[in-house]
Amino acid sequence: MMIACILTKEDFEASRQFIETTARPLEIARFRHAFAGGSVEAVFDALRNYQNPDGGFGHALEPDLRTKESSVLCTSIAFQVIRSTQTKPDQAFVSRGIQFFLETLDRAEGHWRIIPTLAERSPHAPWWNQAGRENEFNCFSLNPSAEILGYLYDYQELIPRDILSSLSDQVLSHLSGLDEIEMHDFLCCIRLLKTETLPDEIREPLKRNLAVLIPRTVAISPEQWSGYSLRPLQVVDAPGSIFESELKEAVAANLDYEISSQNKDGSWTPTWTWGDAYPDDWKIARREWSGVITLDKLLLLKKFERIEGIS
Repeated sequence: MMIACILTKEDFEASRQFIETTARPLEIARFRHAFAGGSVEAVFDALRNYQNPDGGFGHALEPDLRTKESSVLCTSIAFQVIRSTQTKPDQAFVSRGIQFFLETLDRAEGHWRIIPTLAERSPHAPWWNQAGRENEFNCFSLNPSAEILGYLYDYQELIPRDILSSLSDQVLSHLSGLDEIEMHDFLCCIRLLKTETLPDEIREPLKRNLAVLIPRTVAISPEQWSGYSLRPLQVVDAPGSIFESELKEAVAANLDYEISSQNKDGSWTPTWTWGDAYPDDWKIARREWSGVITLDKLLLLKKFERIEGIS
């Protein structure tokens, strides 16, 4: 029988020091909440610093997009953080974010523009370039529509029923016609599937469609994980997750891989770069991403009881 790799106490301490000295206040607060008895309110207080008066989130909450303006992208990440705490913050904080989603929704097309046109003026990763690519940003996409639909169900008391119904139909219709799927679209659908309040008449067809797409979307070979790919742990992020049985061996191997790929300073770092674009800003984004990724790895390892002395 293979013995599973474990992150040692010394390696965990290295990661803790990296986060405490290098990461953003948000990741520090999230780390302390998960591992050191820190309050969930400290997490929400740190997250509030990214919220704008319009209710949306910006200010490089997603480090590859440096604009201060609110974006659907950053607002969806804010709701990822909120959901991860398994605690609902005060109503005003959430309702302003939900209102931003409702106000930025193109109801005729069932579409959100993932980043604002103004973001072109600020430093950003090359894949967020908008010049000459307007059509890519102005048409329906599962990224971010499927994910946001999940957050609307989380707070459905704030949402008109016709919006929930029409968006649900559109997501399922679009997904059912796919033979293959882009990894971020798949992740947005996975986040929708994890929505506890999702009605069964949406959950079941969503699950069936995603199950068919798993073999063509998830990278199960360790040789693929050193690059930018959809790893098993991004789909099965906790014991008992949906699709755990389909990816059980790959998940175990992925856990071993993540432990073995920790850097000497305790960090995990991005597998991507901005190339020649905005080199000074990329240094900042890379540092911020390293804090985000290191925290994400530790949270995963904790869930799977792969950290020595922590369960």
